[in-house]
Amino acid sequence: MKNRLECTVTACRHNVDNLCALPGIKVEGPGACRCDQTCCESFEERGTGSTNAVSSGYRSATPETAIDCKAHNCTYNDNCKCNADCVCVDCCCQDVTSKSGTECSTFREG
Repeated sequence: MKNRLECTVTACRHNVDNLCALPGIKVEGPGACRCDQTCCESFEERGTGSTNAVSSGYRSATPETAIDCKAHNCTYNDNCKCNADCVCVDCCCQDVTSKSGTECSTFREG
């Protein structure tokens, strides 16, 4: 299953115009009860002078991305696959330099 994914984490090298250039991402947060206890495990910092994902040989960024989800308490988690139609990955702090600065804002405890 592929989900519609919007990503506002512009510090990630896979982000191209708020879309992800990876064919799939991993969301972590096995014990999460809130969205700020989740993170995008696939985050990679863009780094100074580094090229973006598309110019580095990844596929073109598209709105559809498969999501492997380890947030077991999320209502959208179906056997470690996200079944939400639309998912948003956001920043949970201003200076994102690691995956801990990201969150799945679509997370709903369920």
